Amino acid sequence: MANAIKIIHTADLHLGMQPEKGLPVSRERAREIAETLPRLVSVCNEEDADLLLIAGDVFHKGPLVRELKDVAYQFGKLRRTRVVLIAGNHDYISARSNYLSWIADNRYRPEDAAEGSRVTMLSEAEITHVAFPELRTTVYGMSYHTQEVEEPIYDDVIPTGDGIRILLAHGGSPNDAPIDRKRIAGNGWDYVALGHIHKPEIIAPNMAFAGSPEPLNRNETGPHGYMRVVITEKDDGTRETACELVPFAVREYKDIEISLTAETTAGSLRDEIAAAISADGGNNLYRIFLTGRRDADFRPDTETLSALPNVTEIIDRTLPQFDLEALRTANADNLIGMFIDALAERAKTDEVAEKALYYGLTALRK
Repeated sequence: MANAIKIIHTADLHLGMQPEKGLPVSRERAREIAETLPRLVSVCNEEDADLLLIAGDVFHKGPLVRELKDVAYQFGKLRRTRVVLIAGNHDYISARSNYLSWIADNRYRPEDAAEGSRVTMLSEAEITHVAFPELRTTVYGMSYHTQEVEEPIYDDVIPTGDGIRILLAHGGSPNDAPIDRKRIAGNGWDYVALGHIHKPEIIAPNMAFAGSPEPLNRNETGPHGYMRVVITEKDDGTRETACELVPFAVREYKDIEISLTAETTAGSLRDEIAAAISADGGNNLYRIFLTGRRDADFRPDTETLSALPNVTEIIDRTLPQFDLEALRTANADNLIGMFIDALAERAKTDEVAEKALYYGLTALRK
């Protein structure tokens, strides 16, 4: 009879982080990140998941005792889901880490799983594993014990034994446990649950970066969530893995472009930004790019515009609109006319020269 297991794969919760410090939305974002684990526990219970895999960086920095107690409390609310987690580069296990006593006190060691513990932390600095015979599944992994792991520690790990084999790994960037994706994919894993890269990516049906369940900075645009994974072991012994990203984040970071014209005013610009945000629903976090040609005597007030609700940054890429011929004629005998003569022709085909011309004229006319 075929055996199938359902997995919720997440990583990089970064509990304790407060993004966008200095902005009105910062406290709200900290609260939303703090609620990530309780929400994931609810997902596991609702979907009756077999495993919750957390691929490192549960915390934004080394966890406090009270923070670990709360995580243990949340794990205790799981009805049947087993948990396997590792430490990443942000919450690495130092010699004085609170993880060490937490693991022992709560019986979260691999050997405790055989005695009924539903939570396992693969806390060693070398690859170890935990077996779940009732699921015909073994999970391999290791934890960071320093802030950086420069060696490609996962490339040569080969699973052994029967049943479903899963690798839980944190890394994949050049300076943090680099991985050879093709090599690992061919090592016999039924699923490779990756963390560290915050952008979700399904590399193959059996390999994915979960990404951070909540976006953590304004460069992390696009949907964020968790990976729902189903691994089916067929009667003939072959196994098949299906993986999908499930959107989960309370908010997304989004970029909006607003094109200015010579008729744009401070009031019309503010209204246009507010309308664009409202059209998107207004709940997300927005980085506004200002482009186009504005009146030479109008300069957007980026500081005031940044105070609009849920705006994280205003980036002004506009250029002033000048009547070059009129300016050249009026200033034929001075530095402004000479400056226009030197750059006007090149500015028609060279973007750098165009910016130099218009920024230079702005400065010279002050």
